[in-house]
Amino acid sequence: MKKSIVATGVIAILAFGYIGTSMYTGNLIEENLDTNLAEFAQQVNSSQQIFNLQISHNNDEKGIFSTKTHLKVTLTQKNQIINDDDGSVIVLYDDDATIHHGPFPLAALANGSFSPQLAWLEFAITEKTNPTLWKLAGNKSFISGHAGLSYSDYLTVKLATESIKLTHSDFDLIEDDGVFELGKWNIVFEKQNNESDLSMQASLDKLNLVIDPNNVISFNGLNMSFKPEQNKSTVDYDINISSLKMKSIEYGSYTDINFNDLTSKGNINYKDYKISDQSEINRLTVSTNRSASSAVNNIELNKFVLNQQMELNPKNHAVDGSLFTSVDSIIYGKQNLGNGSLDLNFKGLDKKEIFSQFYMDYLEDLQDLIEDMPFNTTITLNKFNWHNDAGDINVSFLFDINDLNYLTDNDDDTSSEIDDKIDALQLKIEAPFNVISRFYAQFENPQNSKVTEQQVNSVKSNIKLSTEMFLGNIPIFVFNNGQTDGIFSDVSVTKDSDEVQVNGEIMSKKDFFYNF
Repeated sequence: MKKSIVATGVIAILAFGYIGTSMYTGNLIEENLDTNLAEFAQQVNSSQQIFNLQISHNNDEKGIFSTKTHLKVTLTQKNQIINDDDGSVIVLYDDDATIHHGPFPLAALANGSFSPQLAWLEFAITEKTNPTLWKLAGNKSFISGHAGLSYSDYLTVKLATESIKLTHSDFDLIEDDGVFELGKWNIVFEKQNNESDLSMQASLDKLNLVIDPNNVISFNGLNMSFKPEQNKSTVDYDINISSLKMKSIEYGSYTDINFNDLTSKGNINYKDYKISDQSEINRLTVSTNRSASSAVNNIELNKFVLNQQMELNPKNHAVDGSLFTSVDSIIYGKQNLGNGSLDLNFKGLDKKEIFSQFYMDYLEDLQDLIEDMPFNTTITLNKFNWHNDAGDINVSFLFDINDLNYLTDNDDDTSSEIDDKIDALQLKIEAPFNVISRFYAQFENPQNSKVTEQQVNSVKSNIKLSTEMFLGNIPIFVFNNGQTDGIFSDVSVTKDSDEVQVNGEIMSKKDFFYNF
């Protein structure tokens, strides 16, 4: 009897203790909710330059174990990147929500979270909030999720969407026989107590866009993550796509393009305009069929790599960077054309030429910065290489010129000024006819896996004749390097010398530029 009384007392103490803790947690939530929401929104907004996130709440009703509130979450554009004259606000959520008090909310335990939580919020868009999305999602909530805040200030937000399918009857911009099918999104935001430790992971199982039966785009298995660095202006990203397919049929001819295992990772500094990206496609196939022929032409690229870096030079606001690309093999029909790589550096390129293809309003402030300042431009092709069974083609190039914009923008004849503007010019070409001929012979016979010696020699004769016809009068080229026939060049021009070295011989700079 005494033991049961003690047990009952302990249970009562624990129950009252939990109630007290829950009430205390409710007071903490009431006191800090505005601050926590504002901090989260500020971190999201400072980590990118595309949109502003706004979170507000009202009609709070605090209870012992939970607090009811009306939550509104909206997005607005920061710099009008997408033309939208009415400046409309995108409403992500505008509905009632329940905030469960810690330390161990039942809703958190049901979701597999067993660590103490200061607050736990569950939400789902109702039919009342958006009846259209409710219907498209199969008469259930299109977006649902939860958010948890621990006592150590660790915040996690998880969102999930249902798949939807749109046709012309749902959205006028979709063609009569078009379809837009969006799979399920899963999105997770995490924030440590350090405000710079905000990260996002997202996944989408599929997306299908049928513009019409002859034009289709689809992909599967999108996974991506974003994490701002300490400086808050640099964002690290990692994007993966399992497969991407595009089909187009026009005038009886079709083209199929398939990507397998696409990856792209790097970082973007939107404040200092720095970009670093490493991308890879495990396999890319292009299949075409011409209406006049029943043969299908297939091109397959295996392990295509593209690494690039760009940054805006703060001294002259020109663009410096590098580009490296390689492919392990190119299969054309049944022919393996070989493998190749290109390694390029550039310094002092005009910012307008680089950024003009990525029109964004927040880059317009660059147009007025040191607009007429001349600067040196250096383009360095460290190495271009193509390899097949016959050997290698190698090309390297260096071009260093002062005030390239003056030469390209001036309509007058500037040939007399070129030698004064060029600080350095180096060119080295090694392209044996054996390698070129094999490549063209393979290209002309995609239906076979090999080429015969007769096919290669036939192509070689034509290449030699064409080369000597078009390049024979240009003194920087020779067609034999002492070992084999081909296209060869070795040129060196320096600003401090009036002589130019051309294939082991000396030529005056005046004659060189006249012939060049």
